[in-house]
Amino acid sequence: LLAFIKTSEHKFRPIHFVQSILVLKDVFQDLDSGLMDEILKKILRGLTLSLNSLNIIEKSCCYLYLRKIGVPNTNMVMQQLLLNALKCVRNTSSDEPISLNVLSRLGVAINTGQDFHVPTVCSSFIPHIVYHIKYCNTEENLRMLSISIINLQQLITSDILEIFKTKVNIFIEHEIVNSKTIKTVIKLLHLLNLSVWSHKNGQLIRDLMLLLQPNLSNLTIIDLKAISRIFGYHLEPASLIDPLKSLLTDLFQNDPQSDILAAYMPFLEPHRRDAITSVFKNLLFSSMSMQNYNSAAEHFQIIRTLKISDSKLCDAYWENVLDSLKIDQDKDKELRFLIHCHRYMHFNNNLGGSYRFLPLERRLTQVAMEAIENDINGCIPSKFARLAAFVLAYGHTPFGWKKFPNIILSKIISMSDQFNIMDCLYLSRGIQIALELRFRNMIPSLLGFQLATIDSVLADCVERHLENKNLSIFELNTIMRTLGYKKSLKEKYIYQAALERYNLMDYDEINSRAIREMAYNFSASNCTVPIALEAMFTYIEKHHEHVIGETVEKVLSCAFNQGYVPKSESVLGKAATILKRDFKDMNGLSIVQACMALCYYKAMPEDLIDMVFCVKFIQRIEEEIQMCYSKATYPERVLNSIMKLNRTVCLDYPEANVPWFQQNYLEAQLSKKPTPQCKFGDEVKRLLKAVLSSDSYFRCNHITPYGYQIDFVIHFDKNHKPIAAPVETMILDRITKVAILLLRLDSFCKNDLTALRGPEHLRTKHLEMMGYKVIHINEHDWNTKYMNSPKTKTNYLKCLLQI
Repeated sequence: LLAFIKTSEHKFRPIHFVQSILVLKDVFQDLDSGLMDEILKKILRGLTLSLNSLNIIEKSCCYLYLRKIGVPNTNMVMQQLLLNALKCVRNTSSDEPISLNVLSRLGVAINTGQDFHVPTVCSSFIPHIVYHIKYCNTEENLRMLSISIINLQQLITSDILEIFKTKVNIFIEHEIVNSKTIKTVIKLLHLLNLSVWSHKNGQLIRDLMLLLQPNLSNLTIIDLKAISRIFGYHLEPASLIDPLKSLLTDLFQNDPQSDILAAYMPFLEPHRRDAITSVFKNLLFSSMSMQNYNSAAEHFQIIRTLKISDSKLCDAYWENVLDSLKIDQDKDKELRFLIHCHRYMHFNNNLGGSYRFLPLERRLTQVAMEAIENDINGCIPSKFARLAAFVLAYGHTPFGWKKFPNIILSKIISMSDQFNIMDCLYLSRGIQIALELRFRNMIPSLLGFQLATIDSVLADCVERHLENKNLSIFELNTIMRTLGYKKSLKEKYIYQAALERYNLMDYDEINSRAIREMAYNFSASNCTVPIALEAMFTYIEKHHEHVIGETVEKVLSCAFNQGYVPKSESVLGKAATILKRDFKDMNGLSIVQACMALCYYKAMPEDLIDMVFCVKFIQRIEEEIQMCYSKATYPERVLNSIMKLNRTVCLDYPEANVPWFQQNYLEAQLSKKPTPQCKFGDEVKRLLKAVLSSDSYFRCNHITPYGYQIDFVIHFDKNHKPIAAPVETMILDRITKVAILLLRLDSFCKNDLTALRGPEHLRTKHLEMMGYKVIHINEHDWNTKYMNSPKTKTNYLKCLLQI
């Protein structure tokens, strides 16, 4: 090419310079820099004289590929190319629009290097894009549209996106986009999964993913990694799990690299956790472990999914991150370190706040404070919120032991009207971490004043966002998470207002991700929203072939804990089918909790009982306990759940012939458990003694054969007179056993003190099956004004006991 230019440059027409660039862009990566510079110099000189002779297609080609080669935007030829191209776009009527090829090339080139503010430079593109969406009729044009919209994302309104999605659905329906148009499907997935609107596109993304299923083996490694990442967020469709898992396993065996292992993480089976951890250790400690920016992201996904609590391994990862920060500190104008702040905050949360790497905390706090105090990013609310969240969380600032930095508090107040929903989430999360890690035992008075001020700002922001009539489920879930991070915010009226907003939402566009977030919010808050719970069950019933077992477990556990019963019984059968389908992929605790909920609904199939109560599953549970990261809490939580499930199956499904094998565990737990003491119980006990004339007529804290604890047990003879507890079992059929259960406030849903939670319903039913007549005494009613005198409470007890 260089020889040809030297000998024939005088004969070149403008098109020859364009063709020279096209040749150069295919080979430039293998060229010596000196040779490259010489060729570029001649091409750019020739283009200078030919600019006015180039058409818009040629200009867009030249500009794009010269940017790809590395020619900066400061070059005069590049400036003229771009200005001429933009002028042509601006002056062309949208009735005869600029071609999609040109728009997509210019969009990619303008975004390369992030030198420009895209909404300013590309605003004239939108009328042409809208025209092309309206009249798009080929698969190739749809692909080019996707490229253009990806690069113009900041200019794409929700209306334009909806029109585009409608067009995509039409193309899928008419099979213009199908399982063979892989490139177009991949490009559409990249577009629809952009973080700014991914939550609005879940069902369309699922339909596109299903199109790829027949040809997954034909995808490139890069595409497979993208599909894995999309699945990891949206958690559907379930039919992709096995083929993706198989493909990624084979790829990793052939080429054990961290990027492939990270892509495999969403499909990790519990029993492979130890083996994968060993493999990851070797990858992390290899000499090339942090050879590029993406390595940190890949290693983070692996280490967080594995929930590794080995401090040496965690230290090694964060040490690598710290080293990369020192290398990049001079060129971090885009605040790339913020991604490490975000990861560190969530990594720490994943291990229950038990892990900290102080050198990294200090370094990130230092650069964050520098940006807050001296950088333009410290004045942009969306950037400031993320910077401030980390500093609030971990301190390492002057007087950090007693207060937050004054500049952060003043900026939070001044920017309060500008914070979006995610900004509020970041700030709330930072404060939550601070209260857990640094101020768990005592809140200094100055800090208390600052916290009250920030609470007021966040409450006002949330109230402003709740007024938005177009609020999405994703946004409402985020608001609930924001309020849930702070106990003080959960007690404000705004929390109830956010809960009530669920009653007004449109649930047509929910997906598995939205369902998981709703279930988390309701379970964490102990609040019930029947309309939302029913929408979750309806989604599972309609899309049961796409929903994975872990999602079903979250919904079942949430509904069981709130005592909610779905309107349709058939959804419970489909839920059980999903659990059986995904049994090998779910962790043991999730399976046990889901089965517990199914038992509550009397919807536990016998074959699922057999799958759980067998030697193989018990061994699997034991292996998971051995591998778990939280040895202090996880084993007891699992064993306690198994005990409850064993008890429930024995009582509700005697035909399954499952033995009661938890007696030794139960006795060991009871020996460690102190006798509960509370003012409510002591008062009831005192008044019962007065009503029955003696405390010999009732038992306190009685334990039944299956481990249920009853606050008070009273025996009545056939004349309904209280008697001492009989020793002989033969006369039990002639007496009445009355179980008095004290229902504390947490026995009910927090936002509805008439909604008894599922575990209390189940205890009542099981005690009745054991022959008890169950009486409830509600703490809320007991302490109301109309029950404020001992005489009134005594009469209340007599009425309950029919004395």
